[in-house]
Amino acid sequence: MSFEYTLLVVDDEKVIREGCARLLRPEGYRVLMASNGREALEVMASHPVNAVLCDLKMPVMGALEVLEETSERYPDVPVIVITGHGTVESAVQCMQKGAYDFVTKPFRAEHLTLVTQRALEKQALERQARELERERARNLQDLAMEQSRVRTVVHCMADGVLVTNRNLEVVLCNPALLRLLGPTGPLEDAHSVSKCFNDGALVETLQALLARGEDEPEELVSQELTCGRSQLRALSTLIHGPGHEVLGTVTVLHDITRFKELDEMKSDFVHMVSHELRSPLSAIQQQHTVILDGLAGPLTEKQSELLERARDKIQGLLELINDLLDIAKIESGHALQQQVPMDLGRVLEEAAGLLTPKAEAHGVALKLDMPDEIPFVTADPRGMEEVFTNLITNAIHYSPGGGEVSVSVLARRGYLEVRVRDTGVGIDAQEIPRIFDKFYRVKHPETRKVIGTGLGLSLVKSIVEAHRGAIEVDSEPGKGSTFRVLLPAVGV
Repeated sequence: MSFEYTLLVVDDEKVIREGCARLLRPEGYRVLMASNGREALEVMASHPVNAVLCDLKMPVMGALEVLEETSERYPDVPVIVITGHGTVESAVQCMQKGAYDFVTKPFRAEHLTLVTQRALEKQALERQARELERERARNLQDLAMEQSRVRTVVHCMADGVLVTNRNLEVVLCNPALLRLLGPTGPLEDAHSVSKCFNDGALVETLQALLARGEDEPEELVSQELTCGRSQLRALSTLIHGPGHEVLGTVTVLHDITRFKELDEMKSDFVHMVSHELRSPLSAIQQQHTVILDGLAGPLTEKQSELLERARDKIQGLLELINDLLDIAKIESGHALQQQVPMDLGRVLEEAAGLLTPKAEAHGVALKLDMPDEIPFVTADPRGMEEVFTNLITNAIHYSPGGGEVSVSVLARRGYLEVRVRDTGVGIDAQEIPRIFDKFYRVKHPETRKVIGTGLGLSLVKSIVEAHRGAIEVDSEPGKGSTFRVLLPAVGV
């Protein structure tokens, strides 16, 4: 039988050596064995070995001494340390010596085979990397040809490419860029970038990139530009030489005019549909109210029940339409225009007062805890009302009868933190990253009865981020959730 890989198991306990062999041989590995580190080195000197599984502490020579020898003599052979006395300190020490992984006894069969497989895959990848490096070195002699190929590729790209030197003079551009510039082109070598674009933002970005220190991390700057009637997205970064010296800049420009038009069409469509639906729905809701109030004649109990259900559904549709309009405004940058210094405590008091009857109807205690004086925040009052009304309402809906919802305010360094905590059903950890997605709702048997659009938290996150703030969530299933809203404070 031919084996693709040879493994060396080193352990002073015979049962461990043979046990590892019984686990690994069925996987298609040839297994050699040694009782201590010195014997293992002798085996490696006479037999090619792909990976070593070595006990940490053994008579004569342990894993640390083996690692010192193999790192010099067999640097491409991964060593997996196995031990029954594993500590974090031991693991760190082994990793510093060059060990691939650290496995503690007793280990599961699938764990051992998986670690071994990954070690061999790493070895294969490193071998491929070395081969690629040798290939790259061989290709250096063909640099002139490669430059020609790169120029050909750049000229065939659909996106515009602009390369400058340190003086922001054009050294390379492609036909796609000339098409984007339109009447402004063509560009010539040593032509200044500032003469190519009507929008000076790109020049300022390139100047800022060139002014960065050599020790600062590399940065890829994305921005939108206006060039005539076209909208462009520009991605700019620095070009470094062999000694990491800055040679110039490279910018890739993509025409996003069509995407902008489609986005505007989407917003216009949302506005049109929302307005066209809101008016008749409001009229229908008013007519239902007239009928339910008995102004159109007496109703039976069943008729009243059906009409109330219909009115609730209409109200849900109206809330969905309002949420869609709010999100469309925020995404288009036309919302939250009036941000002024405001007392957030008053907004929280009004929200708590408005929602207390709802909490009592659900059998939930709503508590508000604020210091006597809190810093002001620069915000849109309507936006803040939307944020905390949504968060408190959600906390009430997802808390069982007898639960508690608390709203507290804390002054942090430069920020005001508002916490909305409930004792509800909680959220699974895997669902937390998605709760702010549009139309996403947490899947839980106890929350199916809660009516909602799945837009509330998405709207909350958009408003908070539009105020240069952040929202965070801590939750534990069965114990409740805590939403923390951080907003920049004024004068702190």
